[in-house]
Amino acid sequence: MSAPGTLSAALAFVPNWWQETTDPTAFDALLTSWARACGWRACGFVWSGESGPVVKTVQAGIAIDAPAPLEVPDAIRRLKGGESTVLYSIPGTTGRVFATVHPTGRPIGVLWAEKTAGQPWTDGERAYLALVGKTVERAPALSTIIGPSIDPDRLYQRLSDAAVIAGRMAHDFDNLLQGIIGFSDLALPLLSPGSQPANFVVEIGKVGQRGITFTQQLHHLSRSGQVKPNPGSVSLALTKEETRLKIVAQNGVRIEKELSPNLPPVAIDAGPLQSVLGHLLENAVEACPQGGTVRVTAHPVELTDADARNYLGRVGVGGYLQITVSDTGPGIKPEVRRRLFAEPFYTTKVRHRGLGLATAYRILCSHRGGIQLESVPSPGTGTQVRVVLPLAAARPPAAVFGSFTATAVGG
Repeated sequence: MSAPGTLSAALAFVPNWWQETTDPTAFDALLTSWARACGWRACGFVWSGESGPVVKTVQAGIAIDAPAPLEVPDAIRRLKGGESTVLYSIPGTTGRVFATVHPTGRPIGVLWAEKTAGQPWTDGERAYLALVGKTVERAPALSTIIGPSIDPDRLYQRLSDAAVIAGRMAHDFDNLLQGIIGFSDLALPLLSPGSQPANFVVEIGKVGQRGITFTQQLHHLSRSGQVKPNPGSVSLALTKEETRLKIVAQNGVRIEKELSPNLPPVAIDAGPLQSVLGHLLENAVEACPQGGTVRVTAHPVELTDADARNYLGRVGVGGYLQITVSDTGPGIKPEVRRRLFAEPFYTTKVRHRGLGLATAYRILCSHRGGIQLESVPSPGTGTQVRVVLPLAAARPPAAVFGSFTATAVGG
């Protein structure tokens, strides 16, 4: 920083990043004001997300159009490796310092700054840059350019509140629907088979059964916060859900599995485990075109702190089982992807209520797991959903991928 006392001014500026805003130009204005408060020769922000890269640059206190610094890929690699800041030599300056900006459940970005020659970086200034990076990743202004920043704990609490109401409503509606179904069953034998009144009563019974299916989903959401850390088998849960989908699916989708042999058990009971995997597989099958493919892989991983922040949920450092479900569908549009977790129960499916993903998220959070949604890497198409589940044991065995198997779902 350019003069004694500037660090105090720079620290005083930090709360400005927390101001509430929905203005898409707010981030540019804040970045420019921050550069002036700190006396940076130049500074910027770089983030690459679902809608393409975001590059913001300020030079001599003025926002300019400029490409991302060439050091960004290497800086991200080193920051992911655990360094709090990284410094690169730049001619005419005392170096360019990068710090992490990593919104939870989103790709990692960087905040960078340069100082003029003759003003060497101090440890305090580098620590300050790291602090600002942590502040910016939660800044409302950032959400205006990359989409909503999601607080996993707040999301979990909102879903928990909704689950309480859902459980009470489901119980009351069950009683009503049972009455409707019961009396329609009693009335049907009193009517002439095939008559119009009989057909009407049959339809009433069908509507009642569809209502029961919906209340069952509400019950699942209500119970999804219960912690059941008994060891569960991912292989067995996948097999059961695969069998169920063969019965209900009719579009000829194939499910291909590549699982490590002797997968270690995870710290989640068979019931909730099957519920999570069932929702993921069902969504993938529905997204696929006629004759499409759903691919499932699973293997143990060791997550670093940077790895853990890529997931929405309650993921920490340590051993997990990573399960990836990908499909060959059209993929999730960026605007839909940004709203999926920011708006609980958001769905684009006409006959759905967004309960499946909400239920899976609550189960994962309750069992210290996490979820991540992204596009299938190029040149493929579709959506890739990755979940991590804590291992029942302290450390998993070495990951060695087994043989490749494939089965068809539906006709």
